[in-house]
Amino acid sequence: MGLFSRKGRDSTPAGEEGDLRQDPGSDLLEPEADDDWSRPLGPRALPLRADHLALRDRCLSELATAGVDLDDLGAIGVGYDADCAAWVARGGLKRSKPGDQDPFIQRWGVAIGEHLTRTTDLRWATVEDPFGTDLGLFADSDHFALVPTNLVSGRFLNGECGWVPGVVGHLVGLRQR
Repeated sequence: MGLFSRKGRDSTPAGEEGDLRQDPGSDLLEPEADDDWSRPLGPRALPLRADHLALRDRCLSELATAGVDLDDLGAIGVGYDADCAAWVARGGLKRSKPGDQDPFIQRWGVAIGEHLTRTTDLRWATVEDPFGTDLGLFADSDHFALVPTNLVSGRFLNGECGWVPGVVGHLVGLRQR
C-alpha cells in the first residue's frame, strides 16, 4: 500500500475487517536457517585452543627473554611504551606492511593478560562471543570477558604511550582475586 492510498480508513464494510491474526511464527526464521543462532549472545569461555596456547606461550617466552617483570605494571608500561615509540619512529601505519604490528600487539596483549591473571579473578581462556573467538580472559563468577589484544591494538596503532599503568591498574582495582 502506498503512502497516500486512495483506500480510506472507513472503506472496509462493517464486519469484513478479517482476522488480523497471523500464523504464529510465519515471519520468524527457523533456527536451523540461520547459523548465527549457534553463537552465544554473551561471552563464554572455552578451553584454550592449541593455537591460542602456543601464541600465549610464545609471547611469554619473548617477554621473559626481554626481562619484562609481568608482576610489575610499571615495567610492562615501560616495555610497551618503548616498542610503541620505536614503531612510531619507523613510520607507524604509514610505512608498515599489513601484519607488521601483530607481534607487538600480541606480545603486549599477553603481557597485560598475564598480569591480570596474576592479580585478579580472570583466567586465560578461548573466549567466544557473537563476534568470534579470541585468546582472552574470563571470570566465571560474572561471565566477564576481556580480550587483552583489543586493549592494545588501537592504542598501539595510534602511537599512544603512557596508558598501560592507568588502564590496567583500573581493571585490577575493579576485579577481586
